[in-house]
Amino acid sequence: MYAKIIAIAALTLLASCGYLLPPNQTTNPPPALPAPNPTQPTWTIHQSIYDALEPGTGHIEISLAEQRLTLLNPDGIPALETDCSTGIPGKSTPTGSFRILEMIVDKRSNKYGQYVSKETGEVVAAQSWTVSKPPPGSQFLGTPMPYWMRLTWYGVGIHVGNFPRGQRSSFGCIRMPADLQPLLYEKCRLGTRVTIQ
Repeated sequence: MYAKIIAIAALTLLASCGYLLPPNQTTNPPPALPAPNPTQPTWTIHQSIYDALEPGTGHIEISLAEQRLTLLNPDGIPALETDCSTGIPGKSTPTGSFRILEMIVDKRSNKYGQYVSKETGEVVAAQSWTVSKPPPGSQFLGTPMPYWMRLTWYGVGIHVGNFPRGQRSSFGCIRMPADLQPLLYEKCRLGTRVTIQ
């Protein structure tokens, strides 16, 4: 008698937990976690090293082969590592040793951008560099380059820009993920050394 009561109680418990289902009914599997997007840039912040790094005392190394940027502390220990994107063939990023010459949070390009209508703001020419002269009634609107850090006086710098991971996509600049570039900018100063190889 007790065995029968225990068996009925066990079946009731299993049914209430969803283990016993009516005929022709199945449970839905848990939703799969989204797969990481291989085209999105990734980065690593070594938090204790980053936090201890005094602004202006570190240096930056950029690998063209790996499309990676690393911020190192004075002892050469990485504080921050990230995907970046450099110049396409024909507009390649220069190699060598550079110093940060200018830092502007809200920079816009004076070379690349769009022509927009002076009256309506509507885009008249989406790529300014593809037209020989400004369309009538238009004005130039430079492409945003947030958290700009200039490396050359002929227009190469490090700044926020969209790019697919592992691909060169700029006209010579070093494009950085929008969420990460402010953190790099915070640790740099005029004169910070940047090596590109």
